[in-house]
Amino acid sequence: MIRNILLSFVFHIFILVMTGILYLMGNHPLSLVLALLLALLGYIAFGFVFLQPMGSVFSNLLSVSLVSSIGLLIGLYCLIFPSQMGFNWMFFLGYNLYFFGLSQALQFDPVSPVTFCFFVIPSLSLWAGLQIKVFFYKNQDTAKRLVRFKLRK
Repeated sequence: MIRNILLSFVFHIFILVMTGILYLMGNHPLSLVLALLLALLGYIAFGFVFLQPMGSVFSNLLSVSLVSSIGLLIGLYCLIFPSQMGFNWMFFLGYNLYFFGLSQALQFDPVSPVTFCFFVIPSLSLWAGLQIKVFFYKNQDTAKRLVRFKLRK
């Protein structure tokens, strides 16, 4: 489980860096939305390829929850201790950089507490990749058993 926790945090930082590089390349709304979609697909792909299943749906979710827990703590700090001009939300949006681009592309206020709900997206995306991996391997094992059963007859 510790391996998944650490890898999920490393993947989050990697995706933030890649998203930052994409944002530096252009400010077109389509490229900003594309960066968000690539980030989400990146989380799912990293969860599928690198994370190890833990045995249950809940323990899989728990093993990738550090990323969202840190986002939750930063978001709660921003809600509890608001700054006069909303600059503390920039820390939250810096931790979830791909949603800052989404706010620019869709023209909504990134300082709004509405962005607070975005903290859960990275962990859910990593978990989705991990669950796809579990589903894929279960179906692969089932197919192998069916082939063996048919060969015996």
